[in-house]
Amino acid sequence: MIMKLSRSVNKVLVEANDDLAILVTRTKELSYLTQILRQQLEPDLAVHCYIGKLDKDCLVILVDSAAWASKLRFHSQTLLPQLQMAHQSFAQLSLIRVKILSQSVSIPEPEYQKPKMNKENAKGLNTLAESIDDADLQAALTRLAERAK
Repeated sequence: MIMKLSRSVNKVLVEANDDLAILVTRTKELSYLTQILRQQLEPDLAVHCYIGKLDKDCLVILVDSAAWASKLRFHSQTLLPQLQMAHQSFAQLSLIRVKILSQSVSIPEPEYQKPKMNKENAKGLNTLAESIDDADLQAALTRLAERAK
């Protein structure tokens, strides 16, 4: 009798060696570092700040308005040493850049086109479906994989 091991979708994505797994991992890292950043800031400012990019020596912090950007820039010189002490990922920082998330730019939505799936992606979905014990989710993934062209 073959025993089927249950694996979570998240675990499958993390173990996969593809662009999606890399994206998921990087997103989690930036989310974690954003939490550390926010702990160093005043609560009213913290909720408006997100880490956009972290290079070896430069941290890009995204804020949602010019007002919050000004306030953050005012605190950036004291924030730098706090971050360096808070986590090793910030140890080499020498520069903090603040960028404003532009909400005024409207991007027209493209006309809806039915998504297409190639056979390689379908094979991956089938493999994922086989590793899941939830029958409903397994059936949904199998139906989705059948749409490949």
